[in-house]
Amino acid sequence: MAAELVPEDYSRRTEPVGDYTVAITSYRLGSVYHAKAEIHIPGAGARLAAAQDSDRNVAEEKVLAEARRLIEKKN
Repeated sequence: MAAELVPEDYSRRTEPVGDYTVAITSYRLGSVYHAKAEIHIPGAGARLAAAQDSDRNVAEEKVLAEARRLIEKKN
């Protein structure tokens, strides 16, 4: 039976992107960081992007870049 993976290194922060506040959440499962970007609306966030990488900063930059692209495209 495979070992159960437990999320570690949890992080959540907000960043202004255009007229929106974007919440960036990341955590590590095993050796891979998972990150997601959501429009920050308490209780009703909408996910914009998700990414994985062995480096937290890279995963977070990927989702932030995609969030910026989508928000700029909307405007």
